[in-house]
Amino acid sequence: MKRIRQLLLKLHMYAGLLTISHLGVYAIAGLSETLKTNELPASPPAVHYVPFAPVATATDKEVADSVYRRLNIPLSSPLPPSALRRDANQNLLLEFYTLNGLDRVTVLEKERRLRIETTRTSLTSFLNNAHTAIPIDYSGPPLVRAWAMWNEFAMWCLAGFSLSGVVLWLTRPEPPWTLAVSGAGIGAFVLLWFLLR
Repeated sequence: MKRIRQLLLKLHMYAGLLTISHLGVYAIAGLSETLKTNELPASPPAVHYVPFAPVATATDKEVADSVYRRLNIPLSSPLPPSALRRDANQNLLLEFYTLNGLDRVTVLEKERRLRIETTRTSLTSFLNNAHTAIPIDYSGPPLVRAWAMWNEFAMWCLAGFSLSGVVLWLTRPEPPWTLAVSGAGIGAFVLLWFLLR
């Protein structure tokens, strides 16, 4: 039993150390969403133009893929057909979302150029986007996939940290008031969950 406890202590410590940076990300993301009304407004988008002449016979998807290759927006992915649409003037609209913000591209075929409207997210919005990234959601650039895998690993470490902490607490004699504190925490969680549902 002592050996198992020592193994659990090591698991608890290393899982906590591996997760500590993510706990900071999760805390900032959670607080920023909770206090969203106090968030500073996003800076106005930066607009610039790039010469671009699509092939006359190209489909919308082919044009979108060509724009994607031409702009090479960091951390973005090619757009699926369902994301393609046209504005009132029949210009093709493309929106490339990344963890850093949005690049809204309008293909101005008659003018033979692209209008690119770039909006960057705030640090808190970036962390909020980053903390939800998991591998199943990201088939895009390798760097984003690497972050998503690291994020999921951290979630499992956090689960291991939490479970090992509970087991360590239950297998060691503690003062009776610790049970009351734990019960109060669980009770508050259940009550809030019930009231918010």
